[in-house]
Amino acid sequence: QQSVLFICQMNMVRSPMAEGLMRKHYPDFKRIESCGLSQGEKEQMVETIMAEVGADVSDHEPTTLDTYRAEDFDVVIAFTPNAYDAAKAYFEGTEAEVLNWPLPDPGAGSLDVRAMMDSYRAMRDLIKNRIIRHFGPVKPN
Repeated sequence: QQSVLFICQMNMVRSPMAEGLMRKHYPDFKRIESCGLSQGEKEQMVETIMAEVGADVSDHEPTTLDTYRAEDFDVVIAFTPNAYDAAKAYFEGTEAEVLNWPLPDPGAGSLDVRAMMDSYRAMRDLIKNRIIRHFGPVKPN
């Protein structure tokens, strides 16, 4: 089976969401990880909105790209232009397919908790739809 790495700026919101959704919906994959260009901090709101859809990300610890060996992944999905450029360089010369799925930072702009939660939920659902479109239908739970 495939191994997948998601990468964004700080491994706090988009990439942990994607990792959690992949683990929930594609449990047969060989390896599913996420990282950032820099190491962020755990984001409680991500745990909350992921739990709403039955994806437990409470054990997620933010990490950086250099934590992983380039040859360990078949598919690498970047959520920011900087992450995409870094991934192309890091995985150059390997068999990894590096994909660019640019997504805005859902935490940017609003400081209102309800608005941020809605923004995080919308991002979670967008990522899930992108994943399903790329990797195929999910198995019913």
